[in-house]
Amino acid sequence: MKSRLTTTAILLLMAALLAASRQSAAAVEQGLRLCAETVIPALFPFLVLSALLVELGGISSIAPPLQFLAARLFGCSAAGAGVFLLSLAGGYPTGPRLIAQLYTSGQLSRQEAEHLLRFSNNAGPAFILGLVGLGRFGSLRMGLALWIIHAVSAGLVALLLRPRCPFTAPASPPPQTSFPQALVSAVGGAGSTAVQLCAFVTFFCTLLQLAADHLGIVHPLALGFVELTQGILALPATPAGFVMAAALLGWGGLSVHCQSAALLAGTGLSLGKYLPGKLLHGIIASFFSIIYLFFSF
Repeated sequence: MKSRLTTTAILLLMAALLAASRQSAAAVEQGLRLCAETVIPALFPFLVLSALLVELGGISSIAPPLQFLAARLFGCSAAGAGVFLLSLAGGYPTGPRLIAQLYTSGQLSRQEAEHLLRFSNNAGPAFILGLVGLGRFGSLRMGLALWIIHAVSAGLVALLLRPRCPFTAPASPPPQTSFPQALVSAVGGAGSTAVQLCAFVTFFCTLLQLAADHLGIVHPLALGFVELTQGILALPATPAGFVMAAALLGWGGLSVHCQSAALLAGTGLSLGKYLPGKLLHGIIASFFSIIYLFFSF
């Protein structure tokens, strides 16, 4: 029964694409333009450098001064703390990609990897300050406030969901990869990841265009629930829009979650704890945004 329903839904979607071929083509073009102007410039260099850091075994050296604090607050090892910090700096989906690399190389246990997924997939400052702050609200100050709210909310999710006993990194041999080999691997992996990201963004942009044309779904929360950037661009530059922006940034969108699932494919890591963590992130961020507005006006 479930298979028949899925098949019917796919056939109906294909029919809708054929019936609205011109609009669908325009949506694909818009998605590709969005990738070229926003996604790839913001993410690709950081994806390369973060992957290079993992390939050379330097991820654990990012947070040794914070290791004790990270273990106490978030229950993370030094490598886990490094992933969390890089996820805040690099943006979606830097965290899941690093987690997959570290887990497959034996530098993270399965339990810690799945714990990190709850709070280490975050929007980066370039996206929040540029597209959201300046682009949507016309204010760098609003963008900075949203990024701080986003980062603090992610940390609070980690604190609320921390395990009773802090994780320790499993014993694993240090990487033996030379710098040229690591660079080639990092660039190739980042390129493959960038293609996947653009594919998901373009696909979900097309679905949203069909939903707008045939179902009249144009509310920013509905759009952002599916694809983050489309929801952000549809927000009003009002206090209510600010709260919705905080919630959407915490949630991330189905497109981001599919990107994360694609990056984790083959690792055996479960997303069962990931989605509740992202939902909690969105709720906490919206709460903090209301507090910020209350004291700002």
